[in-house]
Amino acid sequence: EKIIAANMAKMPKMIADWKKQKREAKQKQREEKIKRDKLLAEARERFGYALDPRSAKFKEMVAEIEKEEKKKRKLLKRRKREEEQGSAGTAAAESSQ
Repeated sequence: EKIIAANMAKMPKMIADWKKQKREAKQKQREEKIKRDKLLAEARERFGYALDPRSAKFKEMVAEIEKEEKKKRKLLKRRKREEEQGSAGTAAAESSQ
């Protein structure tokens, strides 16, 4: 009976955790669907007709888009780093004068 009482005391937390997991899974599923729909729309725009998401052309296009996004992120990161170094360098130069 002590074991049952202990487990029943844990029950509300377990239910809350389960609901949280379900919510997160649903949200992730929605985001995946939005991303897939966006890619399909872009493929339709590029090629002028609807593509099957399993086709080689579609997969190549997705890889190309991901490559472009990776380049953009890398460039933004580099610019941000250069700005931080530039502002830190000017602050150090001003303090030494």
